[in-house]
Amino acid sequence: MSTQRHATYRPIHKAMRHLMFSTSKTVGLADFNDHADVEEVLEAIDRMISLLHEHRENEDKYVHAPAEQRVPGITADFAEDHDLDIVLSDEVQGIARQILGATGDDRVALGIELHEKLNSYIGIYLGHLHREETVLQQTLWEHFTDEELAAMDMEIIADVPPPVMADFLKELCSSYTPAEILPILVSIKASAPAEFAQFALRTAEHNLPSRSWEKVKTSLA
Repeated sequence: MSTQRHATYRPIHKAMRHLMFSTSKTVGLADFNDHADVEEVLEAIDRMISLLHEHRENEDKYVHAPAEQRVPGITADFAEDHDLDIVLSDEVQGIARQILGATGDDRVALGIELHEKLNSYIGIYLGHLHREETVLQQTLWEHFTDEELAAMDMEIIADVPPPVMADFLKELCSSYTPAEILPILVSIKASAPAEFAQFALRTAEHNLPSRSWEKVKTSLA
């Protein structure tokens, strides 16, 4: 049995996929003649794009910058992807803002346009994630040790503001297996302030599937 190398992208990308798919679902189910639904959609869009941008900036600073130093030019295509991400996410948010000022059939039409543009954006983004998980991950394995890759992850975690980390945690708990989320919760329980540790456990309980939560709760006891 081969030894598993440290996965830089796969864990966090699971959470990013859940974030995008759940946002698409929210937009797809919305009644754009219902003000409460519109508010929910706009909040979901803003949250998704904010977290995706945070993820992109962390990759640029803590993963792609050191990769570029060791293999010059390796991140050029991915930098172009990140630039395109900004353009496409701005287009999505632009349509979302138009919805606030629209009424009746115009608002419904914009809702359909938003759903289609969002899913086009997600489709392009998914291709980017796959290339990172394959092409770029292989390069990292060839030029960095697992200890160095793990250190990159720790730098990212240390730099994420607590409120943003709390938001990310909801996505992790919604998309990780018990074996994946358990070490994160163990670390938080052991080293984080008590208030945040309690928040993390509540987040896990509310977002993990019930059977997964039972397994995690038993292991944490």
